[in-house]
Amino acid sequence: MALPAAGSAISFKDINEELGNNLQAELDLKTAAETFGDTQPFGMNELAGLSSARLQLTIKYLVQIEQGESNRDTGWISDTSLSEISSTKGELVLCAEAAAVSDDVRENGLEYTVDTETTDFNSDGTVSNGDTLFNSNSGATLSSRRPDSGLINQESFLCETTQNNIFQVNSSGVISNVRSRTPNVPTKPTLNADSGTQITVTIPTTNTAVTREFDIHRSIGGASFARVGTVVPSDSGSIDDTSISTTFVDSSGISAGNSVVYKVFAQNAFATSSASTTSDSVTTPAGTSWSNLSGDPQNLNYEDGGSDVSNAASIDLTNGSGNTVITLSTSNAVGVLEIAYSTSGDPGAGGTANGGSGFGSGLSHRTIASGTYSSGTLHFRTKFTHQAGKVATGTYTVTFTNNSVADNNFNGNLSSL
Repeated sequence: MALPAAGSAISFKDINEELGNNLQAELDLKTAAETFGDTQPFGMNELAGLSSARLQLTIKYLVQIEQGESNRDTGWISDTSLSEISSTKGELVLCAEAAAVSDDVRENGLEYTVDTETTDFNSDGTVSNGDTLFNSNSGATLSSRRPDSGLINQESFLCETTQNNIFQVNSSGVISNVRSRTPNVPTKPTLNADSGTQITVTIPTTNTAVTREFDIHRSIGGASFARVGTVVPSDSGSIDDTSISTTFVDSSGISAGNSVVYKVFAQNAFATSSASTTSDSVTTPAGTSWSNLSGDPQNLNYEDGGSDVSNAASIDLTNGSGNTVITLSTSNAVGVLEIAYSTSGDPGAGGTANGGSGFGSGLSHRTIASGTYSSGTLHFRTKFTHQAGKVATGTYTVTFTNNSVADNNFNGNLSSL
């Protein structure tokens, strides 16, 4: 049983009894306190409520395979700024998995294996920050699973499989940064419907210290959740990876008008977390479409070597995505077909009214950036300039394309007067 709680008297007899000694045995208070896992200051009041019952641990650690020399024991590393590690990510995912680091992770390029120690004891029944590792269930001798003792003198994280935690241990055998081997539950995902067929899923501000990957599950229209893919966290493996945001782009099996929700699991080779809170729903926008073409057909008539401008025309775009490209094509008649357009109103015979673009035929002129036009009415006029002495009769077609959806219904005849 434990020593009396704080506020109650503690006698040397109580301490001897808890330690299993003769009740009249001489006591060194410092040695007794260390046996209980206590640290300075060594006083009777610091022993209140403590118990000598220690927890036997099974500890996993790394063995550095030396070439032609004795192997050396070490731990996993969290801090990527240390010279010993060449990776951009810490090794705590591997630590949680009790897996060896590969030879390209450490600067020395050596091979590593995992070994097990079963004769270490925690200072109490629960692995927690501030506890001390001992080499037996009594006495003050520290475990050799610590830097500058049995381990190489560097930052060292170990994996214990008794209560399934990882922790950092210092040269005094005191442990810190204790955390579960199981990944943290991901934060509730947020969604953005990029188009009718694509959604970006963001897993915000999640602790990814021991997360190897996120497992993404989706439900469409209230149907059962199904796995749609995995994504590696944008950063992981370090004890300070406590607020990492990661995105996943889902572009498979989604249609315009779908109502979609997601939930996310975090996993490594040891365990999978519980599911995140289900995201709020998002509805993908309807597909891109062209409609309400007016002013078609438009026949253009001109003198030899002359030109003609069409009357006002317009077309509507719904749910556009990306740039709009206008294609101008002619058949038989020889000359130059141009177009002027405006999002405000008829560009007029001169092509520049209502903020019109003016007439032109080059690709840059025929490409309308999404920031300028992605939906609504596009007003336009066409102009054909005949090359004198060449074939004057033919046809023309204007095609509008956005998000791979095209409308080529605007056309007319070309002829000389």
